[in-house]
Amino acid sequence: MKSTGIFILYRDTIALCVTVFLSLILFFYNDSPYVDSIESDITDLYHFILFPKIWYKDILSVKGENQLLSGKVTQLNLLLSQIDHYRLENEQLRKMLDFVSTHYWSLLPANVTNHRTSMVQTIIIDRGLESGVSKNLPIMDMNGLMGKTVAIGKHAAKVQLITDKNYRVSIRVGEERSLGIFVPTHGKFGILDGVRKSLLLDIDEIAYTSGISDIYPANIPVAKVISVNKDNNRAFQDVVVEILSDLDNLNYVFIVQ
Repeated sequence: MKSTGIFILYRDTIALCVTVFLSLILFFYNDSPYVDSIESDITDLYHFILFPKIWYKDILSVKGENQLLSGKVTQLNLLLSQIDHYRLENEQLRKMLDFVSTHYWSLLPANVTNHRTSMVQTIIIDRGLESGVSKNLPIMDMNGLMGKTVAIGKHAAKVQLITDKNYRVSIRVGEERSLGIFVPTHGKFGILDGVRKSLLLDIDEIAYTSGISDIYPANIPVAKVISVNKDNNRAFQDVVVEILSDLDNLNYVFIVQ
């Protein structure tokens, strides 16, 4: 009874809604141009109303895709860096193999396991007693002399670098192969002590190990001449040299046996 009363109360409204609904159905089933025009306008209105929602969904979709692509780009960059590292390492190892094959010394390759600091003029290499390494063996890279072994463990060895203030090595330099002593000064520089004034020296001349030492075989490159001064009160000329070995990139070295 209650529902019947509500129906009677709102019968005019209900009748109006039903009439409008049926009228719209009949209207839109009509194929007239006027109906088509109204349908087009309604479609545009519907699109306009829903556009913010679609735009927001597109933004969220683009954001998600961007995050996914950023992750993939990061992974590819890491992979590229790793491949580039392997390429450089491969090139270095190829050069080392070529270097070993073209020199008559017995060369044992080794990896540098710790790099020097500005205060410490030593490095550690991954070769020791088990590899046949002993104390006072020369260490070099593909450019020249780097130092010598000073302490030997079972699997590693400590190397005194050529830049250490206590390091000395006998050298020969010039066309006459005159004797001298290489003495480090600071950084990659040093002097050749004991080179007589009568010796003619040119810039970029290379000083080699003399071979008179029990430690160093002859003809290992040590340093190149960068300045010469004979205008002094000493019996020997002042010769400043630059160390040939690349002490800023300590990765692989050779032990001269």
